[in-house]
Amino acid sequence: MSDRIRLPSLNALRAFETAGRHLNLRAAADELFVTPYALSHQIRGLEEQLSVKLFVRQRQGLSLTPAGRTLLPQLSVAFVQLSEAVAAVRPVRHSGILTVSMLSTFAMRWFIPRLHRFQRQHPQIEVRISTSIDLVDFEQEDVDCAIRSGGWS
Repeated sequence: MSDRIRLPSLNALRAFETAGRHLNLRAAADELFVTPYALSHQIRGLEEQLSVKLFVRQRQGLSLTPAGRTLLPQLSVAFVQLSEAVAAVRPVRHSGILTVSMLSTFAMRWFIPRLHRFQRQHPQIEVRISTSIDLVDFEQEDVDCAIRSGGWS
């Protein structure tokens, strides 16, 4: 058995780290391309798992508790190190095109209305949307990622 402490989910840690940098749920949610509600849910789950409050929620935004001030800088460094490690092994992709497969209703109602924020941050990437109800076979199709939800068999 390992002596390592069981870590919270990376999504919850990333949600906290991003919200801690911005001290604003809307700005953090925009950066992560999620809703403020989803971000808040992740942070609450992390606080429950750690049994400590990380933020004081106020009308004008967020402020870090002492525990949050302790955790934030270390997590920020860790996420930079993770990004650098992944970048070091990821093959360089020169096409500048990102093809995303999704349901057409998801594309129209959620993805396309938020796409301008991604394009503002990454103008060098051309996003192509492929709509389909079928699961993607990444070995056979020219699709980089797919977004699906529901009970697939």
